[in-house]
Amino acid sequence: MKNDLAIKKCKWNAIFNLKPSRIIVAKVNSLPDVKLRTDSDGTTFITSIEITTPELSFLDAIKHSEEKANRCADIISFITGLPVSCTLRQINEIGPAGTVRTGAVPFTGGADLACMPQEVDLTAPRIYDVLYNKNKKLARQLSHYRRGISSSDVIQKIREFYQVVEDEYSKHHPFIEKYKYVRILLSHPEMDRERSKAEAKKIVGKEYFDPSSPQDMAALEIHLKQIKDEAERIIKSKI
Repeated sequence: MKNDLAIKKCKWNAIFNLKPSRIIVAKVNSLPDVKLRTDSDGTTFITSIEITTPELSFLDAIKHSEEKANRCADIISFITGLPVSCTLRQINEIGPAGTVRTGAVPFTGGADLACMPQEVDLTAPRIYDVLYNKNKKLARQLSHYRRGISSSDVIQKIREFYQVVEDEYSKHHPFIEKYKYVRILLSHPEMDRERSKAEAKKIVGKEYFDPSSPQDMAALEIHLKQIKDEAERIIKSKI
């Protein structure tokens, strides 16, 4: 017998906790079905994300709300410069008086992180397009950018920020031509072509990259800044 909850369609209200648990902002503008919940003690903080779904089954509602909340986290992360993540706290059925279906998952809160207060405006046309899947390219780029600033690993940071750049430019763009060998160096244990070997030597002084070498990691840090800055510039030009 099918589970009634799994097949029943209705509207749902989902609440997502944030990490960091409070994010300082100057101002927030929300949408009717995508709200950034705030509190204030003289300073405004985003404390959670609230998503209202269209009529969906329980499982589809979770998928729908998680995607929307993740898009919000991508946007907040880029605007504030903080590594933001979100976790589903509960999801409730919206309907006439009767049984309220509630689901919950474990969550561990995080401390506040300092940042300059910024306005987070979900009603801005280009941000709206990201939330409603009307600009999939920018949505991808924001997602990679958030994963880049959220990672503590230099290699992963470069990969994520480079994805933003590679998604924007053709393979013959000057920036791609300049930095593609950094990505190639991180993707192969040894260079097997003469051009690749020569470029590897320019980057780390030898024909391969050793992640345990402090010298190699220090060399990558220089390129990381350039790639991150370009990824940020690309996204800023769009939102």
